[in-house]
Amino acid sequence: MRKLHRAATVIAALAIVGLAAPTAPAAAAEPVNQHCVAQANVDNPQAVCFDTFTKALQFASGGVLYELPKGSSVSARVDALNAGFGVNVVRTVISIEYTGSNYTGSDLIWTGTSGNCSTPTGNVDYFASSMPAGWDNVISSFKTYANCWDKHHENTNFGGASVGYEPSRSYIGGAMDNRTSSHRWS
Repeated sequence: MRKLHRAATVIAALAIVGLAAPTAPAAAAEPVNQHCVAQANVDNPQAVCFDTFTKALQFASGGVLYELPKGSSVSARVDALNAGFGVNVVRTVISIEYTGSNYTGSDLIWTGTSGNCSTPTGNVDYFASSMPAGWDNVISSFKTYANCWDKHHENTNFGGASVGYEPSRSYIGGAMDNRTSSHRWS
């Protein structure tokens, strides 16, 4: 009887301890990717953000989004968009910056109003002397469009270390990963 009473006491104690034991913390929520648009060649560029890339591209296009078949690549959509403006340029997508390597994570679509970049990289066609709020020191990869090559600078106003002018890169490289604070496009 004593053994039975001890067993019942131990089981009860374990049950109470089990109920009082702290629970494991809930898993952290997955980060939500943002899809933002900013205009180059303006003082203090501001980002306008959306919950989908399609909405961001619609905004970046000035409302002229080219509908391509489902599954069309981002590059195909941007190229179709830029080609559709012809001589009546509204906005041109010049690059898309990503917070993750291999074009992943949140994205920032840079637009300009002067059409395609010229061929030589000795001149500056577009610039951003600072990054929009929330986009300083977060760039890990980028794609360029409209004949533009991108140069990333470590500090605002094109100071510090830099990398470029370059076309698209799936990884910006260790020297500039998460260190972009200004841009030039040529």
